Amino acid sequence: MPLLEIRNLVVRYGEIEALRGVTCAVEEGQVVTLLGANGAGKSTTLRAISGLAKPTSGDILFDGKSIAGLGPEAIVRMGISHVPEGRRVFPGLTVKENIMLGASNRRAPTSEISREADAMFDLFPDIRKFTNALGWTLSGGQLQMVAVARGLMAKPRLLLLDEPSLGLAPVIVQAVFKIISEIRRNTTVLLVEQNARMGLSVADYGYVLETGRIVLGGKPDELWGNEAIRAAYLGGHAKVTA
Repeated sequence: MPLLEIRNLVVRYGEIEALRGVTCAVEEGQVVTLLGANGAGKSTTLRAISGLAKPTSGDILFDGKSIAGLGPEAIVRMGISHVPEGRRVFPGLTVKENIMLGASNRRAPTSEISREADAMFDLFPDIRKFTNALGWTLSGGQLQMVAVARGLMAKPRLLLLDEPSLGLAPVIVQAVFKIISEIRRNTTVLLVEQNARMGLSVADYGYVLETGRIVLGGKPDELWGNEAIRAAYLGGHAKVTA
């Protein structure tokens, strides 16, 4: 049984149908990457899983239990953490305070949460020296690392990562994806990424979304073996067909 299973998911924003019957699955221990252009429905898929977007129809199963329509707090408590696009770090809080906020769903002593936040700097050594720096002083790459560390503080079984490379310099993208490779040792990851090469480099499986529908799924080498994928993500304009 997959850790996450999405069945015929439809999500509408008013009259706009953002997802049109999406079906996909994530096995425990995997990194699964969702690829697609802007507006394909990638972020909406993550928002539906985390309770930020209400499904019109279809179902979302986590560990065999339906979570479709549940609120974000309930979903976080079940073991799903969402790192949204744009980082959304609080500018007036320190790096450590921002990271500690990720544990707000847990009933643990502040001292324990503080120790766990300190331990995050072993996974994210590049931001250790900014422990007491305010959020507004950080670069884009540093903000991304804080956002991922905050998501991990919830101790999720499933981490949803939305466009972690967006707006980052290539050398910082490499650092972020190295961290994703480390995270996968203990946490299942569903990754949304426009950088197809990086997204598939850490993935066990990938899906391609076009205009709200899954049009192709396969292992990374299978996806790169598809001529339409190469055209769509390496400068061409071919439409993906299964």
